[in-house]
Amino acid sequence: MSKLAITALIITASVPSFRRAGTTFTDAGQAFPDGYFTDEQLAAIRAEKKLSVREMPADAIPEGIDATLVTAALTAAAAEEKTQAKKTASQTEPTKSTGTKATGKASTTNDTGASA
Repeated sequence: MSKLAITALIITASVPSFRRAGTTFTDAGQAFPDGYFTDEQLAAIRAEKKLSVREMPADAIPEGIDATLVTAALTAAAAEEKTQAKKTASQTEPTKSTGTKATGKASTTNDTGASA
């Protein structure tokens, strides 16, 4: 698997639990993949004095931070990369020709000779 570069936003509340932009943040901190929030939501989060926002590479998230969403984003990105690689490989591989064989058997029908 190749290294995927995903930027994470680490958001930590200065109180045990705080809600903004439709999301609950805690003082333990949570990592969100870049693009998780709309521009408007991110502006509201950054403007909130009770929230701290740090940006860092996904592979540099400190211990103790909930990285569930970033892990899911990395898994999805890896799956997409693998799918694209398969599509590319299948487009460049020569196709194998499979002919049809004649069985040599004639189709037969039974006529019962019944008439109306």
